[in-house]
Amino acid sequence: MVSYVSQEAALEGLSEHAALYWPRVKVLNPARGVFGNVEQLVVPPSGIIAGVFARNDAARPGGVYEAPAGIEAGRMFGVLGFESKECLDEKKRDIVYPRRINPLTTGPGLPRFIDGSRTLKAGGNFPYVAERRGVSFIERSLKSGLQFARHRNNTEGLRAQVRRSIATFLLAQMKNGAFRSQEPAKAYFVDVSDALNPPSVVFAGKLVARIGLATNKPAEFIVLRIAQDTRALEAELASAGL
Repeated sequence: MVSYVSQEAALEGLSEHAALYWPRVKVLNPARGVFGNVEQLVVPPSGIIAGVFARNDAARPGGVYEAPAGIEAGRMFGVLGFESKECLDEKKRDIVYPRRINPLTTGPGLPRFIDGSRTLKAGGNFPYVAERRGVSFIERSLKSGLQFARHRNNTEGLRAQVRRSIATFLLAQMKNGAFRSQEPAKAYFVDVSDALNPPSVVFAGKLVARIGLATNKPAEFIVLRIAQDTRALEAELASAGL
């Protein structure tokens, strides 16, 4: 799989607007007259992954900002098994995941779920699936919500109104869990200043706004550091003056 992604398909590092999932999955044959007289089919997981995305998006306001991965949020319905059992081996998953291939897996007592949320491009501004999708949602929402400003006189008053509109929307998204902080000053900034909109920009018919977002990062790895509890011994030694 790693060789295919990096060499044959040349997908490695291609785009932060795409993600790759492995392996293919087994599902019930929905139409034997079309697909033949077999009980199960092996298919790409794309449709099921899209269903997981949609389910998380609709689960609550701000669902688009949650990583579509893990035992609960990444649970796949309708999957009967996997084309390759290698995905059940943690060591094999440890080979593909650093190459930004998101494995599908399961375990004893667990559902079949997505075990990764990386886009193809590590060096992009938003290298995680929920992070990238959340920013895309914000960008498209703002473009739609700012249509009122088109063809109006590009004055300081209009730019102030644009800034307020953007800040109001981002404040609502912050409350929906879009950012790493619940403090507006730490979560985002909006700049529609004269420095961004000098006469040359205004005369070109443009209004420029710069927006910075402190997006969330998923907890991909749970690291446990276990040590001997020596507090009682240290207290005893301290009381003895040692």
